[in-house]
Amino acid sequence: LLPHDRSLNTATRRRSCHSADSVGPFHGGDAGEAMSCYPSSTQRRHWTLSADEIARRRSEARARAIDAANEARAARVGGAPSGEAPTIDPPTPDEEALLRRYYEVKIQKVCQAFSLPTKVRATAVALFKRFLTRTSPLDRSHSLKVTMLTSIYVACKVEENYVSAEEIGKGMQEDHNKVLAAELSILAGLEFQLVTYSPYRAVDALAREMIDPEPSDRLAPRAHAVCDAIMLTDAPLTFPPGVLALAALRAAAAESDADAAAVNALLDRLGSGDLYDKMYDKREGTSRGVDLAAELDEAAAALAGRGGEPDEDAVRGVDKKLRAWHRALAASSGRAGG
Repeated sequence: LLPHDRSLNTATRRRSCHSADSVGPFHGGDAGEAMSCYPSSTQRRHWTLSADEIARRRSEARARAIDAANEARAARVGGAPSGEAPTIDPPTPDEEALLRRYYEVKIQKVCQAFSLPTKVRATAVALFKRFLTRTSPLDRSHSLKVTMLTSIYVACKVEENYVSAEEIGKGMQEDHNKVLAAELSILAGLEFQLVTYSPYRAVDALAREMIDPEPSDRLAPRAHAVCDAIMLTDAPLTFPPGVLALAALRAAAAESDADAAAVNALLDRLGSGDLYDKMYDKREGTSRGVDLAAELDEAAAALAGRGGEPDEDAVRGVDKKLRAWHRALAASSGRAGG
């Protein structure tokens, strides 16, 4: 189980950066003060990765799972009659990505069904993403459904919005004991680094920084919807939450010249003031304006390529393929152990 004192320490670290009632990255009045914690966080140090690093981790996790399957198959062949070595192809990397996105969408829907706040939904998706950078869906020791539910369960603790494993399991027709049993291994896979900063609060803080409140009132809800889509991409593993918030605001303002002008005015202010330094991780020897523009362009590109909610029929086909892979691996392991 999540150690009680570790959960308290997580909340305490957040409150040391924010106001007494804060749990997310952007609370209270001044946006610059609210955005000052991310650069020193474990998210920045350990979970803000390059695209190459994300791909490398996933590739290595996939290779470990396939190597384990090959070792089990070799042991099976050693104890089986000649010629008995059936093989089943595992899901491809693209099919793994489809499954990840399906369960990320599912996390958002489950959290909505339980009326959980946005901060829990964002944290659950972030933890699920992090865990699956180092663990492949091919690894049969971790059911994706149980990993999803455990991510929600842990996120409820982290965000001090507790929901019991029994309630989560009952609502999703899953044995809650599987959630409890998976918790420690998932926490270990996350290296117990549970603090997450999402773009939702950043959107609210940046909207408050706009000179004209009228466009900010319109833009914030639309930008939150964009953030829902952003959370289904790798962007939360790649960009600071403030940059994602700005990208969401730009996307939300794209259909209105007046709204776009308000966001551009905000960007101009960020490019010349210390709010940028507090929002964004300063990098020695680079121009803040160039950095911000480049990051926003990259974030916008990631958002543009996000795709939609996965097709149910496609997901069922990949899930069937994954289950067949897991069954073959289980049979191999059973024969080897016999």
